[in-house]
Amino acid sequence: MTTPPPQQQPGAAQQQQAALAAAEVLAGAVTVGSAAAALAAVFAAIGVRAAALKSALHIVMNQPPDRAGFHGTAGAQAARLNLIRRAQFLVTSSRRFAADQARVLSGGDPFALRGAMNRERRYYGMHLDAMWNRARAAEQADLAAADYGPLLGWYTRCDARTSPECLAANRHNFRVDRMPAIGFPGGVHLHCRCAPGPPFPGAPVVSDRSGVLRAAFAPRG
Repeated sequence: MTTPPPQQQPGAAQQQQAALAAAEVLAGAVTVGSAAAALAAVFAAIGVRAAALKSALHIVMNQPPDRAGFHGTAGAQAARLNLIRRAQFLVTSSRRFAADQARVLSGGDPFALRGAMNRERRYYGMHLDAMWNRARAAEQADLAAADYGPLLGWYTRCDARTSPECLAANRHNFRVDRMPAIGFPGGVHLHCRCAPGPPFPGAPVVSDRSGVLRAAFAPRG
C-alpha cells in the first residue's frame, strides 16, 4: 500500500485565509457538494484533500446553528462571529480528518474513520453550545440597549464560581455596537451569569474585539 508523502504544515496566515473563505461559502452554500467544490482549491493549499473536506462539511452543514429571523446590533455581531467560529472549526476538523485518512492509507484500521466522525460530531456539539450561548447573550444586550441606550453596564454575580474575566469586567461599561473582546455579558463562557444593565456613570469601558478577530469584522468589498 502506497504511503502518502508527508505534507508541509500550513502557516497561521494560510489557515486564516482558509477560514475566511470557508465563512463566505458557509454563509450561502446549500449542499455539501457545492461547498466542497467552492473550497477545494483553498483547502488543498493547506494540505486537505476533497474526502477530508467533505467529511468535515457533513459535520458542519448537517447541524447548523438556529437561524434567527432578526438581529439587533449585538445579535448581528454575534452571528458574524459564530459564522467565523464555524469556519474555523471546519478548517481544524478537516485537517484532523486528513490526518485520520492518511493513517488509513498507510495501513491503519479503516474502522477508525467511524470513530473520527463521532469525535468530530462531539467536538462540533460543544461549538454549537458556545454559539447558542453567544447568541442568547447578544439578544439580552440588544434588549437592554432598547431600554438604556448603546452604552450599557456589566453586572457580574460575584462569588467563588466567578471567572477572572467576568470579575474584571464587573461594574464596567461596554458598547452594544462594539462587542467586548470577551463577548457580551452572559456569553463569556457556557455558565456565565453576567447580565447587561444601565451604565455605571464614569466607569471604564471593557475593551472591544481583539486583533485576532478583527479580520472577521472587516468591511467586505
